Amino acid sequence: MRFPIRVKLLGALAIDLLLMMILGSFAMHQMAVMNERAVFIERHTIPSLDTVGDMTAAINRYRAHQLEFLIYTNNGDRARILDQMRVIETEMTGYVQAYRTLIDSESERRQLDAVEAAWHEVVRANHERFIPAIRLVSDGSVQPFYSRMNPVYATLDREMNLLVQENQQQARASLDVVASSYATARTFILFDTAVAIIISAAIGLFLSARIARRLRRLAHASNRVAAGNFVGSINERTRDEIGDLARAFDQMLSSLRAQRAELEERNRALQESLSRQAQLMEELVRGKQAEAEAERARTAAEAASQAKSAFLATMSHELRTPLNAILGYAQLLHLSKVVSEPHADYLERILSSGRHLLTLISDVLDFARIEQGALELEYRQVAIAPLVEDVATMTLPLAQRNHNQVITYYPADIGTIETDDRRLRQVLINLLGNAAKFTERGTIQLNVMREQRNGIDGVRFDVIDTGIGIPRDKQNKLFKPFSQIDESVTRRYEGTGLGLALSKQIVLALGGTIDVESDIGVGSTFTVWLPTAPLAAADSTSLPPQPHLIGEPA
Repeated sequence: MRFPIRVKLLGALAIDLLLMMILGSFAMHQMAVMNERAVFIERHTIPSLDTVGDMTAAINRYRAHQLEFLIYTNNGDRARILDQMRVIETEMTGYVQAYRTLIDSESERRQLDAVEAAWHEVVRANHERFIPAIRLVSDGSVQPFYSRMNPVYATLDREMNLLVQENQQQARASLDVVASSYATARTFILFDTAVAIIISAAIGLFLSARIARRLRRLAHASNRVAAGNFVGSINERTRDEIGDLARAFDQMLSSLRAQRAELEERNRALQESLSRQAQLMEELVRGKQAEAEAERARTAAEAASQAKSAFLATMSHELRTPLNAILGYAQLLHLSKVVSEPHADYLERILSSGRHLLTLISDVLDFARIEQGALELEYRQVAIAPLVEDVATMTLPLAQRNHNQVITYYPADIGTIETDDRRLRQVLINLLGNAAKFTERGTIQLNVMREQRNGIDGVRFDVIDTGIGIPRDKQNKLFKPFSQIDESVTRRYEGTGLGLALSKQIVLALGGTIDVESDIGVGSTFTVWLPTAPLAAADSTSLPPQPHLIGEPA
């Protein structure tokens, strides 16, 4: 199995990274534990101790008010002190409720219940025994009554102390967990770091020693070749970069001895290059990719921006120049007959595919210019009859390939039209080419007549075929760029889906319209209407249209 040096080094790095990841994961876990206990101390222990302190202070104030109640004999003062004690009782109820939200253990809950019970006992004794007894005394002796509350307060103080001890015990346990996690993390980090250093050092020493030894062998062999000794070889068996270099060195020695290996290698590289070019051209002719790629390409083409269009228009020279060079050199090879007959088909494929690719590039660039608004139109007076005959003659070979005949109809006095003849010719050739492609053993007609629309004189071109027809629910896709009726990867008819979209844009730029009517199994009729300059044309009914048969079906 091949393990390049790069893979070995990356493997060593991966081991280090794995150890670091383990270290980081463990450290994160320990940090989480420490953070959890720190949060516990912050959110539970400290608030609990603060609440216990508030409760202790309230108890002390309550005892002080009891003593004041004993000392003062005025009823007004005693009523005021009694109100203050009731306020403290309310505060204590709030402190107990606040503490309950901080309880973290069952023992702590039981201890708080004990504190609450002891406090209720103090309040009950205060209101049922202490205060009524004080109000009945008139001799001013207060010591016996105040001393009677001491056992109740002793019980409350004892329970409060136990609650404080519970909080302190939880705090110490949390601190112990934090200290233990810190010690464990520190020990593991030191151990993991030491292991990573040892493994890295071992791998580095092993690889460096092995690489150095093999490089010395290669250097000795190079010195022998420099001295003129071409006998022998390195015979390196390891499959990595140095092994590749050693085998290349052995191949060089063999090439020097044979004196022809270099030529054979170049010939083999040329054959591989030609084979790759032939495969590429075949793929371009097929022009089909997987269905998902075709959908993405169509979506990307539809969503192309003005920046994309400007880029395509700017790159026209760079795209056409190398392609023309390829076609030129292939044509020279074909004409000079330097390629043997078994390989002559490759040149034919290159030429055919190149011309097809050049046409595709021209369509894409024209469409990009239209999107950018940079389509240049050259208007001139164009004789309609010769133009119709020319485009019919140009598409005749394509029609005869499917055993079709091409017929043109136009009045003898059809006259001229002021338009861009090159663009009009391009539109008609696209429509006739589509008709020829989708019609077999049928008839393709090109009818031309003058027609006025909305008070504007114009010329109407009808391309009628007897082909397969187009479903009505799919006719709305005809004039969309990169869209075809059959978009599956196994469709029968080839094409980029740009011809009709480009034709529509050209017709719109010339101020005309393009429409389609079609039925499945009957055929299709594409109608192009273009305006003419205001000329004194003869009445179109004076000379009836005459059929013109262009060639015979093959």
